[in-house]
Amino acid sequence: MSEIRTRFATFVLIAQICGAALLAAPTASAQALTPGSFKAYAADATEARVSNFSGLPVPRYSSLRFDKVNGRAGPSRDYPVEWTYERAGLPVVIVRESEDWRKIRDPMGDEVWVSKNQLAGERTVMTTDTGAIRRSPQSSGAMVARYAPGAVLALGDCAGAWCRVEAEGRKGWALKSELWGAEALPAAHR
Repeated sequence: MSEIRTRFATFVLIAQICGAALLAAPTASAQALTPGSFKAYAADATEARVSNFSGLPVPRYSSLRFDKVNGRAGPSRDYPVEWTYERAGLPVVIVRESEDWRKIRDPMGDEVWVSKNQLAGERTVMTTDTGAIRRSPQSSGAMVARYAPGAVLALGDCAGAWCRVEAEGRKGWALKSELWGAEALPAAHR
């Protein structure tokens, strides 16, 4: 029996009103996240199309619905668990579908199958570097909060080099280049 590995353990978000800090501090079981460890979506790995199962584009972004999600070697419970994700809200890319299962790619570039009910439609991103949420989409904008690599933020619209984000009630703008899950995916064709 193979050992089940956990992935992206829950991060404790710490918000300081006075210091305007929003830091992702990994719990003891969290994997170390560094800016270079995140792999962007590889467009040549999957042809963009509209799924016959969901009617939605593939590839597309999604996020994990629960704090514990099993990633399996294939699209059924008969396949072994390869990863146990411990991170609600973690952004992922859906790269394949079956009727009840979705093959996802995580921020580290690994791919596993998860039950479709384990995924949420909310668009999130993961920070890849230390940075700040700013009140306006410019480096000189007032700082709303700080973040460390591995923080999960709700994603709004992106405009140029900046994206609207929110975490713990703090809203503002973050640099798109510091967000995994904000880059555009190939357009699907019917």
